[in-house]
Amino acid sequence: MQVCYDVKTEPSLKREKTAFVCVDIQEKIFEVMQEKERLLKNANRLLKASEILGFKTLVLEQYPKGLGKSIVQCSIEPLEKLSFSAFGEKKFCHSLQDEQIQTLVIFGIESHVCVRESAFDAKQRGFETYVIEDSCSSRDLLHHHLAMQELRNAGVRIISSETLLFTSLLHCKEKHFKAISALVKD
Repeated sequence: MQVCYDVKTEPSLKREKTAFVCVDIQEKIFEVMQEKERLLKNANRLLKASEILGFKTLVLEQYPKGLGKSIVQCSIEPLEKLSFSAFGEKKFCHSLQDEQIQTLVIFGIESHVCVRESAFDAKQRGFETYVIEDSCSSRDLLHHHLAMQELRNAGVRIISSETLLFTSLLHCKEKHFKAISALVKD
């Protein structure tokens, strides 16, 4: 790798090429998640940040007839899916293609099923892939931790919601810094 001395002029996450993907945080399955309050708080924080910063956002619902509706605070119409991976759904794939998305920020439930499958498929398809660890959960924490380790080993970037929020900014003088900083303090 060659050393570069140029001044950084853009945030690490390019807003026009990144999509936030909220996976299956739904009524019936949410109740049996571990650390569910933390999960929901952080997921809502990410969704609010995506709105403030202008990221494309997709909210997914796994078989809502059986698992209920999404419970996150977001006005975006959820995409229904039957596949465990988001990439098993044409509408999802077309939505990414239409916007020429290159980076995915994935969070939701369950870590070891739909989040894992979606992140693996994203990585395999060439997307830069982030999974927000503190915005994911499973019924069993062991399953959650094993999924995070497996994804990390596969080259998926496992980070916290706060790290992601500041990765979305270039510096503290940016116009959205105060709003994002307030989200972190909430």
